[in-house]
Amino acid sequence: MWKFILLLFLSVHLITNAGYAQSYGLRFSSHEVVQERRTTLNLTSSGPLCFKKNGEISFDLNFLPYKETYFGYVLRIIAANNQNIDLVYNQKERTFNFLIGESFSRAFAIDSIALFGGWTHITIHFDLEHNEAAISVNNKFIAKGPAKLGNPACTRVFFGTNTYEGFQTVDIPPMNLRNIVVKEGGHTMYNWPLSENDGSKATDQQEGKTAVIRNANWIGPKHRNWSLLRSWEINGTPSVAFDREKEVLYIVSSDSLYNISFKNEQQQGIRLAQRLDSLMPGNQSVYNPFLHKLFNFYIDQQKAGAYDSATRKWEINYTPDLLTVYWQANKFISHPDSSLYILCGYGQMQYKNTVQRYHFADKRWDSVPTTGERLTPRYLAAVGATSSGDTAYILGGYGSNSGNQVVNPRHYYDLMAFYVKDHSFHKVFQLEEPPVQFCFANSLVIDPDTQNYYALIFPDDKFNTTLQLVEGSLKAPRLKPLANTIPYFFHDIKSFADLYYCRDSKKLVAVTLYTSKDNITEVKVYTLEFPPDAIVADNASLTKFSAWYLLLLIPVAGIGIFLFLQRRKKVTPARTAATPLPPLPVVIPETTTDETAPEEIIAEKKGNIYFFGPFEVLDKEGQDITKFFTPLLKELFLLIAINTIRSGKGISSDRLYATLWRDKSSKEAQNNRSVNMVKLKAILDKLGACAFVKEADRWSLQYSVADIDMDLAGFQQLLHSPRPLQKQPVRDLLKILHRGSFLPDTNYTWLDDIQSEISGAALDILTEAANQFKSDPELLIEIADSIFLFDPINEEALRMKCSSLVSLGRHSLAKTAFNKFAKEYLHMYGEEFPQSFTAYSGDK
Repeated sequence: MWKFILLLFLSVHLITNAGYAQSYGLRFSSHEVVQERRTTLNLTSSGPLCFKKNGEISFDLNFLPYKETYFGYVLRIIAANNQNIDLVYNQKERTFNFLIGESFSRAFAIDSIALFGGWTHITIHFDLEHNEAAISVNNKFIAKGPAKLGNPACTRVFFGTNTYEGFQTVDIPPMNLRNIVVKEGGHTMYNWPLSENDGSKATDQQEGKTAVIRNANWIGPKHRNWSLLRSWEINGTPSVAFDREKEVLYIVSSDSLYNISFKNEQQQGIRLAQRLDSLMPGNQSVYNPFLHKLFNFYIDQQKAGAYDSATRKWEINYTPDLLTVYWQANKFISHPDSSLYILCGYGQMQYKNTVQRYHFADKRWDSVPTTGERLTPRYLAAVGATSSGDTAYILGGYGSNSGNQVVNPRHYYDLMAFYVKDHSFHKVFQLEEPPVQFCFANSLVIDPDTQNYYALIFPDDKFNTTLQLVEGSLKAPRLKPLANTIPYFFHDIKSFADLYYCRDSKKLVAVTLYTSKDNITEVKVYTLEFPPDAIVADNASLTKFSAWYLLLLIPVAGIGIFLFLQRRKKVTPARTAATPLPPLPVVIPETTTDETAPEEIIAEKKGNIYFFGPFEVLDKEGQDITKFFTPLLKELFLLIAINTIRSGKGISSDRLYATLWRDKSSKEAQNNRSVNMVKLKAILDKLGACAFVKEADRWSLQYSVADIDMDLAGFQQLLHSPRPLQKQPVRDLLKILHRGSFLPDTNYTWLDDIQSEISGAALDILTEAANQFKSDPELLIEIADSIFLFDPINEEALRMKCSSLVSLGRHSLAKTAFNKFAKEYLHMYGEEFPQSFTAYSGDK
């Protein structure tokens, strides 16, 4: 028990002491938006700022790169006698002008690397005795001039635009500002760090004085929260590539080429002059920075071709093929031998560790024999190369020592180096085994200056999962989490995620792809400003643990508490009060509740079978064994299990044979059933005690609820619970539905009516719950999302979600939800949605 308590203590202690290594400041919207949307920071909204002694106003400034227009007012100070003191940037001369009234002006320049790449400290000084104003940059004196300050000197202070009568300004440079400090006689009067994350006010840390901001654009969240920049729905299976020099992302589809330039934030879609036919699942794209060309390739056919921007054509076409055997393969380009290298991958139940190479010069493919240490066959690894591509690093992945998917697959957490010069692999180090397993998105971003790397990790044991950015080092085995997570639909070969870095515009870019059953791929592009904020633990005694490691333990500890308390309550855990099935006709040993054996209590694990969302089966260790279900075994299991759980009676032999073996004789059908039930039983035994039972010529599945959880059984139990459901049962239902609707990717004729009945029953409960809990907007949002799973154009769910988001102050999310609904409506009906956003948001 003590180990469990220690684990819990560390988890709770971390969550109460965790925070972010914070980036902060205020970003000013500038010429890229209309005048009304540009940013104002008014330090004196509650009254003028007065100095009785010599004083100063200082601040840190930098400019945003790659903007078209930079001219404008950084700062305007208006003295009591209506004399202006200004700091203005002159774009034509690339200088700053320090102006006092109309009679004094001094121009000076700031090094562009410092201005755009770091923070410049600027101070405006007031000399009341000599009636002068001066300016210094990075504590270096620049200029001074006569000013009618008065004594006391009372001023109005504006950064950016202002609407002060007679001194209005609308031209401002695209800039960031932070650390505004006002001093008088050498002592700090006010200090505005500008470290807020939202709102239109900034609070001084000395006296609590409020500064008012119009069109606030806070920097902090941009380093912590990924922003969805763009999403597409593209027919077929597109692929992505990144030009690191121009900072352009390409999305390659069969009929178009889409791109986003992160330097100027321009987006473009180009229709191909000639379709790229047979762009098959598993195709990949890559941008060659040394040839300055975009390539698409398909490993199985050993073909690659470049895109000709002049003719808008690809220099290649593929022949139709079966599914690739190189899913999730990694790639990098080597400058020394002008080649594309391809590593890892998965297909046909085999993990890969071969190294393939494509020579750009002679368009030749070959396999590369390797030396050094052996790379274990794997996929879902991250690969990144040095800037020249002479060395590549392979981090983690999922595979097996033999390469055979059936033989003990597992997660890997090693860092391997591949040297192009001698084609050798060498192990760099081994990361600590985490308590919760995870895989990696495709690319590893390496910072050559710090020798740090960045990657996206995700748990691969669920469909509705998230991508977490982590930072590691090529010198030491450590990881730490950065920023918030990105939503990610992971369905193995139907999903893909990648990570890129824009060095000049200082952004990380994440891309996710998910191909639905109707062969439409949703491509989403997210950005995060660099450097990303890190989650940190304040207590130095926890430094031996990685923050990410302990954060992953929190849900484990919570589950441990629940299981422990449940076990203490039950005398015979193999028989629960709410079991949907009769107990197995076998003896299942009871687990002791003796406190002298706490490890056995904590270690209790269950197998899981998920019917909602993609069909998925996990053994007691949490390993995904769905892959062992062949199409026939899957349908056999679903026929028996669904009919057993829903009716308790199972399915008749005649119906079983007619569904699966209608073209077989009775004897052949019996033989097929017997053979396949043996295979199926061997798989299900990995989950726990279960058996196929035949009674009165009906087959049913009986299992121990102490060993195996089935979400359909939980759904049926809620369906027959007293109505209306209380809040906790409603939350239990939402948890079940969180993975998706009932077997959405499974299409059998016999299943259609069942799917319809379950959808109708779920909608009835959700609608009833929405009417019951109208005062809980967070719960209503979850209910609305679940309704959309079954009815994507349910107008009442739209109204519920939009109005709830608005009531929580999340107006932009409400508008996004409305736009998504309208797009779905247009796609389904072929006409625009006739209602406006305000009709559903509750906004007046």
